[in-house]
Amino acid sequence: MKFLVGVLAAALLTGCSSTPISVREAVRAPADEIYAFQSKPSRPYSTVTVLRDGGINASACDFVIYIDGRRVAKLGTGEKASFFIDPGQINIGAGLAGSGLCSGQAIKTIGASAPAAKEIIFRVSSDMTGLTIGPYVDYR
Repeated sequence: MKFLVGVLAAALLTGCSSTPISVREAVRAPADEIYAFQSKPSRPYSTVTVLRDGGINASACDFVIYIDGRRVAKLGTGEKASFFIDPGQINIGAGLAGSGLCSGQAIKTIGASAPAAKEIIFRVSSDMTGLTIGPYVDYR
């Protein structure tokens, strides 16, 4: 019995880690899962792209993305979304969507500068310690 519990625990912990992917590999999230900042303004703007790690691991839960506290998208594994925002200081956040195993974790946030006419990219990942959001690094 202890062996079975140990195997189950190891499987659950392994299921909570994700695999980095490149921006090129990530697919655009469905339009109905992107909620805000989709129109390009006529004035100078910044583009913020958020991508979620891929792999089968951590695929059971969607991640909700926030910009300045506003819910802007829901990302499944291997998905990305881009947003057109006013330049300046912003806060990007990520949290779990849903209930049960897909709830209860605090939203993680990171502050960033969003310069005009530039794209900034963030990566959302997960492991057994929870969600992480940070600047994108091309690991390949």
